[in-house]
Amino acid sequence: MRVEALVKHPALVVCSFVIGVLVLGLPFIGKIEAPVIFLMLGRFHPLVLHFPIVLIILALMLELAIKFKFVPNATGLQLSLLAASAFTALIAILAGYFLFVGGEYSGELMEQHFWGATVSGAGVFFVTGLYLLSQRFQPVYPFYIGLLVLTNLSIGFTGHIGGSITHGKDYLTEYVPLIFQDEPAGSKTVEEMLVYDDMISPIFQAKCMSCHNQSRSKGGLIMSSLQSITKGGDSGLALITPEDLDQSELFNRVTLPADHDDVMPPEGQSPMSEQEIELLKYWITSGASPEQKVTALQAQPEIASVTNELLPQLARYRRKQAMAELKLKEVTNELEAVGKKLNLAIEPDSLEPGLFSLRVKFPPAPFNNDQFRELAPYNDAFSRLSIVSSSINDDGLYHISQMTNVKKLYLQKTNIDGSGFIYLMQMPNLETLNLSFTKVDDKVALDLLKFPSLKEVYLLGTKCTPQVVEALRKNKPGLKILFEEGPYF
Repeated sequence: MRVEALVKHPALVVCSFVIGVLVLGLPFIGKIEAPVIFLMLGRFHPLVLHFPIVLIILALMLELAIKFKFVPNATGLQLSLLAASAFTALIAILAGYFLFVGGEYSGELMEQHFWGATVSGAGVFFVTGLYLLSQRFQPVYPFYIGLLVLTNLSIGFTGHIGGSITHGKDYLTEYVPLIFQDEPAGSKTVEEMLVYDDMISPIFQAKCMSCHNQSRSKGGLIMSSLQSITKGGDSGLALITPEDLDQSELFNRVTLPADHDDVMPPEGQSPMSEQEIELLKYWITSGASPEQKVTALQAQPEIASVTNELLPQLARYRRKQAMAELKLKEVTNELEAVGKKLNLAIEPDSLEPGLFSLRVKFPPAPFNNDQFRELAPYNDAFSRLSIVSSSINDDGLYHISQMTNVKKLYLQKTNIDGSGFIYLMQMPNLETLNLSFTKVDDKVALDLLKFPSLKEVYLLGTKCTPQVVEALRKNKPGLKILFEEGPYF
């Protein structure tokens, strides 16, 4: 069949609009139980999604080229682009749907991406139908062009949401605040730079922090500050021993062979370069001082060339670090406003850099389960909670369990009876739990054995008997049980 006859075939127009409507209705079906083979096909979504994006952009570019007479009218080529875009869009959307129903991705961004994909995919089919109609009825052509532009914009937005799921919500706009700063990020002069703050720390930020941060402290090690590095991890080995490389576990790990089980960072992540390792070596052997200046290194022949080579390379790392500091400042201001609204004291935690402590003011301000909703956007920002004498009960423990970075939780003199302990068991970092003067009894106290990281618990004024306390000590010898009211902080 000739192209001229094909583009005017009414069945193609009807088919385009019908499939578009069906695609648009996909979100209303919701999640279904899909066979395993379809779940496997969902994994191909990232491989096929770029085809319809490129093809629909080319279709718009071709229309512009025809409009401005760069190329002659090309009906066959345009129909091919639109048909290929529609076909690959349908495959990408179905694969994305099966990925969605598999349950591996969820949340607000995922919902937005799903809706954006179905609207964009339906748009591709409607555009194709309008193009076919425009070949028979010229007045339809402006509607086709308008929808083609809108579909490209929708695909751009949907792609941005998809990238945000992978890279983070602010991936595209991450550097915008730096553009409007009076001084560029990391714009210190060399004379002002410190070796640790401006060279070593940015290297750690780039090469180590993905596994050793407040949210994910692999091996109990956090590397967000020199204080936390000095503290070390669960192994008990000194990470950095000034003037002694052999006793500096950090140096030992980054210099292991690439195929060694204990090499850091692990396989699949960017290791430190030879120059970065050389810098780390010199900094440790020269005393690992946080006050050491970069100019002091430039004055030493054995390390000067490495230092001068690294300074331009580390500018990118310092920009990342500056961005993190800006975000922390922004979160600090937001949490201060939330604290004032709820009459809570929310402050940076001096023991956990980058995280915050929260406490009920004395005399106790009214605080109940409902007010946790105000704190939900910042769940991962807290390391210590003291909600002593508040009116929360075990239902509120669900909200607390979403604060996965909390290490110390003080609940004394609340309405807790322990029926909500199942929520707290999900907290990977909870080390201290104060339950003094609550309704906790022997039955629920035994659940403390199931807390993964718990190191100390306060039980003064509870209904726990000495026999159960002894059983707790016997079955969890690392757990310190204290019969004191405990700190409020």
